[in-house]
Amino acid sequence: MRHDRLRSSLHHLGIPPNDYRVLKLLPLIYVAWVDGKMELVKKDRILNYAAQEYDLSPAGAAVLNRWLSERPTREYIAEGLHDIYRLAQTGDDVEVNFSELPAILDYSEAIARSTAKALDQPAAVSAGADRALEEIARELHVDHGESWAKLLAELDDGASSPAGSTPPERSREVSQRDLDRAR
Repeated sequence: MRHDRLRSSLHHLGIPPNDYRVLKLLPLIYVAWVDGKMELVKKDRILNYAAQEYDLSPAGAAVLNRWLSERPTREYIAEGLHDIYRLAQTGDDVEVNFSELPAILDYSEAIARSTAKALDQPAAVSAGADRALEEIARELHVDHGESWAKLLAELDDGASSPAGSTPPERSREVSQRDLDRAR
């Protein structure tokens, strides 16, 4: 039953059954298109990654090239992300397993950090890309944690506060305690 639904979904997405591996590239595509355009640097990185890591048939490469030239719809992305997780659940000889899902998220974040102005800069991750990464993590059932961009922003905020100053939360606690003592 599960295989029939998966086969039907792959057909609906235009992915030949023997080329299901191309589906693992869809999260990278999603993040690359999230701001409405496909930057050349992102396209090149996805193509290089696909050539190094996947043995795509001409039909699989055609699917990838279609994604790189035409932005997939929101519904298409949602169905594809769901199918990746379903493929991991099959547990048979399919080349998607649970251990790969965190890596797919990591590669997606690497694409989000790639811009023409800033290659691999954590701060280059847009708010839209960060939301897309959270969605990918949710659909793949992977702990996203915190992106490098958010982590570095928090560190910068901490470094920019004056030395010895009390964080606002702590200031309120002290003030409330002092008020209670004064009563």
